[in-house]
Amino acid sequence: MHFFASFCLFKYNFSGNQDFLWFPGQETCLIQLNYTSSKNSSICIELNMDPVQAAVYEEISKVLAHYDLGELVKFEQNLLGYNNTNFCIRTDKLGVIKDYFFRRYKAEILAGEIIFEHAVINHLLEQDFDLVAGVHPTKKGETYIARQAGDGSTAPRYYAVFDFLEGEDRYTWIDPQLSSAEVQSAASVLAQFHHAVANFNPPGQRIEATILELLPSISDNLKSGLVKSKGTAFDAALEEHLPFLLEHCSEMHAYCADLDWSAAPQMVIHCDYHPGNLKFRAQEVVGIFDFDWSKIDLRCFDVGLAIWYLSHWKGDLDGILRLDESLQFLRTYQESLVQQPNLAPLTEFELQQLPVMINLGNLYILNWTIMDYYAKPVDVDEYLVYLHHSINFSHWFATRSQKTIQNILLSADGVTLSD
Repeated sequence: MHFFASFCLFKYNFSGNQDFLWFPGQETCLIQLNYTSSKNSSICIELNMDPVQAAVYEEISKVLAHYDLGELVKFEQNLLGYNNTNFCIRTDKLGVIKDYFFRRYKAEILAGEIIFEHAVINHLLEQDFDLVAGVHPTKKGETYIARQAGDGSTAPRYYAVFDFLEGEDRYTWIDPQLSSAEVQSAASVLAQFHHAVANFNPPGQRIEATILELLPSISDNLKSGLVKSKGTAFDAALEEHLPFLLEHCSEMHAYCADLDWSAAPQMVIHCDYHPGNLKFRAQEVVGIFDFDWSKIDLRCFDVGLAIWYLSHWKGDLDGILRLDESLQFLRTYQESLVQQPNLAPLTEFELQQLPVMINLGNLYILNWTIMDYYAKPVDVDEYLVYLHHSINFSHWFATRSQKTIQNILLSADGVTLSD
């Protein structure tokens, strides 16, 4: 992605030179910016942009008025996310140019969820976990602001400004083919994250249930989805595989309900830890972001979901777990927590249940796919790929016993058990 490729302002250089940049749209509207030069003379600059860009510019500028970050001079929407609307922005504060990450949260989010997310980020920075983007405080010292949506709704829209995280956006969550060194680095960073939040109880709360509480409702969501059928290939595929998926979910629910999970650590988890939410430099992870799915849940679920994201996506291998990478991830995660004061490696019980946690990670994303598909207009072909991937993984898991996968994951030397 080329930063700021889609938006540029008419920029006035106070030394007397002018740079003329323009938008590719036909319809334009006039925006006026008032600057004060070094000689304290007011200068009015007129900008032409299309109505959509003008509305976004005005929205971001009004939010930035609550901060002490300077004037907006450039922005570009980041299209990689699914839930929130994000922009890379650039500001000018008394001649100092800085880049930030601007977020408009999804309409249905609650303030308590944002408070939880921001508390986790601030705690990580206090623990010297410097791989996260800090949340910028407003002039009043708050980590977010609320504004009326302007669409007739009485519900507020929430915004936050983050530091711009350096590093390369090398992957998405779809078919990330990491090198061996990248797998090890990603596993080590997840272990460091868990260690840093092990004893932290954040204010606020994400309203989503834990994975064990959520599991029974996944079947209901699968069935109710077809009631909202859009008559597409996605609906046809869901209807075709629905009996198998319902049986699979029922089996997982029954299995988990028979176990005593009280000994499995619950803590703050990322809950969306995949290579698309990581920044890389060379072969190392240098940044981790998107904590808006974070919540209190089973630590082993976070590890299982992270491993599930390493599965194959293409051809006959679609939905099959990359077992070598999974084993390497697990081994590195365990080794990273040996002799750490706040958190031990996965326990024997957690390791025994890890294959189920990987599978629950698949069902968790299947549930998101269904809910997101029926909640808004989406690219049908894109979501059909997600659906088939989860179906294929469920079939792959169902044809292998949990013990078989467990034995593979624990087969090599170096998988460390907690005492």
